[in-house]
Amino acid sequence: MMHRKLVAVAAVVTLAAAAVGCSTDKGTGSSGGTAGGKAAVDTLNMTASAAAPTFVKNWNRFSPADKKSPATNLLYEPLIRIDHLAGKKPEPWLAESFEWSPDGQTLTFKLRTDVKWSDGTPFTAKDVKFTFEAPKSNPKLTQNSLGFKTITTPDDHTVVISYDDVAYQKLASYGDERIVPQHIWSQQNLETWTNPEPIGTGPAKLTKFSPQQITFDWRDDYWGGKSKGVKHINIKPFADPQVGKAMMLNGQLDWSTMSWQDADKQFVAKNPTTNHYWTYPTGGDEGLNFNVAKPPLDDVHVRRALYGAIDPEKLLKLNVTGQSPTNATGYDAKVYGDLLAPEYKDKPHTQDLATAKAELAQASYKLDASGNLSKGGKSYPLTMKPVVEYSNWSAWGLGLAEQWRTGLGLNVKVVPTPEDQLWGQMAKGDYHIALDWQAGGNTPWAGYDGVLNSANGAPLGQEASTNYTRWQDKTTDDLLAKWRVTNDEAKQKEYAAALQKIVVDNVPFAPLFTAAWFIEVNSSRWTGWPDPASAEYVPHSLLGPETILTIQNLTPTK
Repeated sequence: MMHRKLVAVAAVVTLAAAAVGCSTDKGTGSSGGTAGGKAAVDTLNMTASAAAPTFVKNWNRFSPADKKSPATNLLYEPLIRIDHLAGKKPEPWLAESFEWSPDGQTLTFKLRTDVKWSDGTPFTAKDVKFTFEAPKSNPKLTQNSLGFKTITTPDDHTVVISYDDVAYQKLASYGDERIVPQHIWSQQNLETWTNPEPIGTGPAKLTKFSPQQITFDWRDDYWGGKSKGVKHINIKPFADPQVGKAMMLNGQLDWSTMSWQDADKQFVAKNPTTNHYWTYPTGGDEGLNFNVAKPPLDDVHVRRALYGAIDPEKLLKLNVTGQSPTNATGYDAKVYGDLLAPEYKDKPHTQDLATAKAELAQASYKLDASGNLSKGGKSYPLTMKPVVEYSNWSAWGLGLAEQWRTGLGLNVKVVPTPEDQLWGQMAKGDYHIALDWQAGGNTPWAGYDGVLNSANGAPLGQEASTNYTRWQDKTTDDLLAKWRVTNDEAKQKEYAAALQKIVVDNVPFAPLFTAAWFIEVNSSRWTGWPDPASAEYVPHSLLGPETILTIQNLTPTK
């Protein structure tokens, strides 16, 4: 999620052409003629990775290698699909059904019977069992987070997974675990093998690989059905976001997923009919972590004052990404509307300087002549850390400091920090305030558990796993524990509402904007893209079933 300003587009276009082997292919295939002798459109050009100048050939999902091939989600599929637009609801995919035992400790999947691997071999429960157990044999392999006790396969289309404890919240994790073929992978050294000729259940079949482009064909025998128009898929690399943006502008790409500052001016305005830039909420937020273990942020009145003085709308104007202000719970209303307490549902955070000043006046720390907070004769200067590589965070960091200075008379020093350093610093508590993502995850419970559970924190100087604010509160932990072990929706809403009130009242973190997936589309060749206003799935190139549904429903633009 590197965010940089668009520069010298004409010059960058030249670089983009070089990055894809000087290709000028616009994705018009040769599957048949059309009126006027033009070739029929049958090829989709897209990105499916973060910025990279070239690709490597390694589709081994367990490999400990740092670099792997993109578009794994078109080859290998999960048992369930997570509906990101409906409260992260799990739905069947390779599994036709799933069911918990009454005690919540046994999960049974019934598999589809019509699925075949791309080499014609039937998909069975043996593949599922192998996929989930294989990483346990070697700690160097990429591990999963399923945490099960046993897995059994009573027949070819039934998988029974048992846990030591109530595990309702584990179900969503199966949406991230893509199944691999046991009959092939069990014969390989999974630590060194690169899976150069991938065989999957997904719709894609590899037809051509080069470091500059990967080409897949849509399988005619795909269990999920034929595509409406796409026969070939070209995956293209881009050296950096500037190159990727240029490729969208010059028509080398139909589809990409990058944050784009001022995309409405730089991209959409170039051709409003075909150029689209959409943001889809992930469910969580982008906001501020407050290190509550460090003075003066151990005082709730200081945290409330800092939050109340922030005007998110003004911050967004400093770097326009298409995001919008979010409410004080961190949960996005479009994704988790049914779970949000009514008092927060349609109330994005707004600046309230009068309340912010009143909170600061109640704090045990007092503003001194230098603009710092002091207590007992000791000054506590504040710093705020954004990721230096993210241009939007850097801009918002400076804007936050200015709002605190003008609104409260409080000095906060902005310390832009490299991405590969900031997360480690937050984990050890080496910060006061930092921009981060909060309340994200494949379930709303996971979103709060990660940032609020005491078990996920640690004393200053020791590494916290996910609770970087170091919030510790028994009531919070008890509510999370109760939520974890219930499948009763009414109880879940009750516990969620109580936790929302704790977040809003105590401000361990300060939600500012909707966390979003950023989507760019050039629809000059393909139509049928889901529009945010009516979408049933997110058109993102890295979201497994969502990616497949997006491609499957595209038709050539007339």
